[in-house]
Amino acid sequence: MITLAFVGLLVVACESNTYEEVSVVVATPTYTKDIQPIMSANCISCHSTDGGQEPYLENYDQVKNAIINNGLLDEIAAPTGEGMPEAQRMPQSKIDAVTSWANNGFPNQ
Repeated sequence: MITLAFVGLLVVACESNTYEEVSVVVATPTYTKDIQPIMSANCISCHSTDGGQEPYLENYDQVKNAIINNGLLDEIAAPTGEGMPEAQRMPQSKIDAVTSWANNGFPNQ
């Protein structure tokens, strides 16, 4: 019975998810360690002074303000084509990390 339950869990967990999508979110992410790399990899090519698309997401204050004032969490959680990034939705683990960071008061270090 336990083996059958384990196999069922394995099938569901590995159905179509990549490692990135099923990775565990850090309990209390910080901007410097966790959020800044997410923004660099997914957002600042467009949302920077070089990319020209506001809100800019190049530093702690800009990202925090975009969450508070511009609905950034809704944008990154929206389905592909409806939110940001436009081309492909971020993995859920990254969205969860940004949400957790905001819910924990935007720790910087």
